[in-house]
Amino acid sequence: MSMRGFRKILVPIDGSAASLEAHRLALDLGTTYGAEVILLYVVDSSALAELSRLSGQEQPRLLYDMEESGKRMLTTLSHEAQHRGVMATPDLRTGMPDEIIMSEAERLRVDLIVMGKMGRKGHRRSMLGSVTERVLEAADMPVLVVSPAPTGTPPFPEKSAG
Repeated sequence: MSMRGFRKILVPIDGSAASLEAHRLALDLGTTYGAEVILLYVVDSSALAELSRLSGQEQPRLLYDMEESGKRMLTTLSHEAQHRGVMATPDLRTGMPDEIIMSEAERLRVDLIVMGKMGRKGHRRSMLGSVTERVLEAADMPVLVVSPAPTGTPPFPEKSAG
């Protein structure tokens, strides 16, 4: 990070309330510092086998559907960034979320990671701990952890007239 602030901010997105709040805060920081916001959606490869078994869908079809869902989410959030005048770069990857987040943070030389406190799995945590906890343990750069917005908060701030 330079003395002038943040230049690149990585925001892992999974569609959870906490990750959408992290996106909102990252856009505020992007506006304040003139930073690029990298929106990262990771298709969790470790969940594919179980999801395939539970849904009855073949893994390649399920992977395709998950990637398409991620692309739609990244497009929507990129448009919101553009609307707010923030440069946003969408990034879709497949793998273990914490490993992908850290490898992208290092590859892109980000100054800050802004991520949700808990993802789509909510309070169900594996023995290994949450993705956020693993990123906190591994990161050499600042990590800002964001709680979900209070219930009833719109996904994006309303624009005031004038």
